[in-house]
Amino acid sequence: MMLPDGHGLHLGDGRKGFLNLSTGVFVHPRIALLEDHCVLCSVDGLLLMQRQHGEQDDPICLLHPFTGDVEKFPPITSRTVLGTGSTHFNSHNGCTYLLPGRVTASLNINTEGVAMITVVLEDMPRLLFATTKDKQWRMSSWSFSPNESTISSRGKLYMLQPKPASSVELQILQIDPPWPEKNSGSSPSLFPAPKVIAICLTGMINGLPELVECDSEILLVGSCDYVFFKHMVVYRIADLIQGRVVHLTSMGGNALLVGLRSSGSGIGRNLCVSLKAMPTIAGDTIVRQDPTYAKYLEQYHIGTGTWSPRGMICAIYGGYGWCTCSLIHHIYGACHCFDELGFPLIGFPFLIYLPY
Repeated sequence: MMLPDGHGLHLGDGRKGFLNLSTGVFVHPRIALLEDHCVLCSVDGLLLMQRQHGEQDDPICLLHPFTGDVEKFPPITSRTVLGTGSTHFNSHNGCTYLLPGRVTASLNINTEGVAMITVVLEDMPRLLFATTKDKQWRMSSWSFSPNESTISSRGKLYMLQPKPASSVELQILQIDPPWPEKNSGSSPSLFPAPKVIAICLTGMINGLPELVECDSEILLVGSCDYVFFKHMVVYRIADLIQGRVVHLTSMGGNALLVGLRSSGSGIGRNLCVSLKAMPTIAGDTIVRQDPTYAKYLEQYHIGTGTWSPRGMICAIYGGYGWCTCSLIHHIYGACHCFDELGFPLIGFPFLIYLPY
């Protein structure tokens, strides 16, 4: 993943910091395209980007951050989604731009080597899709209720939707990619409708449902209680498809970082991380911001069913005068030292984990 902006997380010479969430290895490539482009989201290790403050007809770019290879797709403008009710744009000098961190995309490559991107915007009830050979984006003929739960995995999209005529049951939907019969484009009617692969029954999850990919598996994370959201559960989607309701008590020592899309950090997806990447958090835990006080981070151990003390907070709030934020605080946007002191500070743990 590319680290969030701010707080000195990137090198001063223009190189960007990337962290391998499995091995904990940092790399610092120089990405010239980021000088005038912003990252909308990541997809299969690549960066989907849009030029900032450019022209309306600037293409959407898909960048390999380590090789510099770029594939170009048609521009997405307000005209692209005209009539859909989308408010998913930021305006500047009469032009409109997609908001970073509010986009989910999947990538597919056909047998002829043609790349296709499918895009979900949080407030747009239809999917957009285009290939590198298309001149404009196309829309699905069917609609859905967009929300923050959508994730992509291995070319497919997964999302949570309320079951029709039910306020408490959730459907887990899988959206397979369309493929054009000819290289020139794809008809909206060729885009298969979402299929229900599993149903989350009443009482399984009553609040804060999230999807996250962990070790090539899709997991459903949420709370069993209605009010305080203190009892968390994790299910494998593969188990639910088979009709098995099994509470996970281990995730191979990994930790799930949930709620990132709404954290303000700009990271538009939940993450699964190993202890090698983030040794300051415990394994087999769910990490989230405190629902009542976002400056705090909480850890829930799925094996013991216990929460960690509310101590994962920068010491600057205790009056010590220096920043003790670790990388996890920056990922959640929970470090506000810049706001408190007027200048950015780098947490000491981060200096250890990111050698120059």
